[in-house]
Amino acid sequence: MSTATASRPRVPAPVFDIGLAALLGLLASATTVGATPDHHPGPAAFGLIWLSVAFLAVRRLSPEAALAGTLAALYVYLSLDLPEGPVYMLPAVAVFFYSFTRPLKTVLAVVLGVLVVNTLFQSYALDSSRDLWISATVSLIWLGIPTAGGRIVREARRARSREREAERERYRAEERVEMAREIHDVVGHSLAVVSMNAGVALHMADKHPGTPDGVVENLRAIREASNRALQDLRATLAPLRKGQQPELRPTGAVADIAALVDGVRKGGLAVDYTLTGDPALVPVNVAATAYRVVQESLTNVIRHAEATKATVQIACEPGALHVAVLDDGRGGPLHPDRMGQGVTGMMERVQAGGGDFTAAPRPGGGFAVKAHIPYDRKESR
Repeated sequence: MSTATASRPRVPAPVFDIGLAALLGLLASATTVGATPDHHPGPAAFGLIWLSVAFLAVRRLSPEAALAGTLAALYVYLSLDLPEGPVYMLPAVAVFFYSFTRPLKTVLAVVLGVLVVNTLFQSYALDSSRDLWISATVSLIWLGIPTAGGRIVREARRARSREREAERERYRAEERVEMAREIHDVVGHSLAVVSMNAGVALHMADKHPGTPDGVVENLRAIREASNRALQDLRATLAPLRKGQQPELRPTGAVADIAALVDGVRKGGLAVDYTLTGDPALVPVNVAATAYRVVQESLTNVIRHAEATKATVQIACEPGALHVAVLDDGRGGPLHPDRMGQGVTGMMERVQAGGGDFTAAPRPGGGFAVKAHIPYDRKESR
């Protein structure tokens, strides 16, 4: 969408509807004067014309009221033997807008009913000498043209909307491709360098038998974590680089938390892990949320808490999953305006599942992250 198009001022809908109806009223009133050489319109004719105009002004709020009101005004107008001609235009406009706004089946049923009523009115109530088939033909033309016009305009507008959406999707696809390139080039390169340096350090450690075991374990954990992260990154970015939406599936299960904790232990942090209940009861999406909460919490412990020990507690109860990650670090209050994306992300994940989340200092020192995530047991079947 161009800037000029986006910034173009738009007339409010009520103003447009009233203005269009008034314009049609002026046109119908002006052309009614002298519509027949021997019959001049009076106040009743103009009153009924402007009554139809009033109904047309609300056609956006109620197309049914606009259609019924203009038809009723027309039949009263004709029953009073007022000049025919331009007055037929106003119900035709109502038919056009009704056809434009309502589903096709409804439009066909209503227009068919109006066709029958108008044919009978023209042939029997208005002029008994008029041939029934002639009245039906005239009514069909009078109603068919605005009905077809309304449907054509409706489909044309929908086609333009689909084209605009397709253009926006092409633009988004191009953005995804560009974003995938940038992420892969920056993050992927950094992870590859981390993995390579860890591998080089392990190779050097093999040549020096006196290297402490803790250092070797840390290097192996770094290399394994960076390799896994690089693989996950490539798998996530592969659809993006093709301009497609990534397939976001829940990753991580309750059973995987043990391996996650073990990897943190290899990094030098003592972690106690307890699991109670049956993990098989937990639905996949709830398990993935719990995994991410534990992962992010332990990452924060390593990066910020200056802790020597952490505790991870998972309780798989019927209908709810409880997660707690505790540490003995420096604790301290968590200010909302300084919460990082990690804590915010954990809270959003848990709350999206209808759960409760807290992250706060512990009374005896350290910090505690707790999550309670309810679930329907039928989801795990």
